[in-house]
Amino acid sequence: MTRQYDDWSAPFAVRNLRYLREELAEVERMIPEARRRYIALITEREALKHAIRDNERYVREKGGDVT
Repeated sequence: MTRQYDDWSAPFAVRNLRYLREELAEVERMIPEARRRYIALITEREALKHAIRDNERYVREKGGDVT
């Protein structure tokens, strides 16, 4: 008996459960990479905020006369 035959001959709820489990496994495989990307974005955001603060401080110290 092939897997396809088993899937098609199984009741809808069983086929649906198999599909949902496969989808869950796929999402779980994607989570570590998504976490890495999220952390990279947070780090980039903080670096940009820091650069903005530094530039604002520089402009204030120069009294707005920045060329």
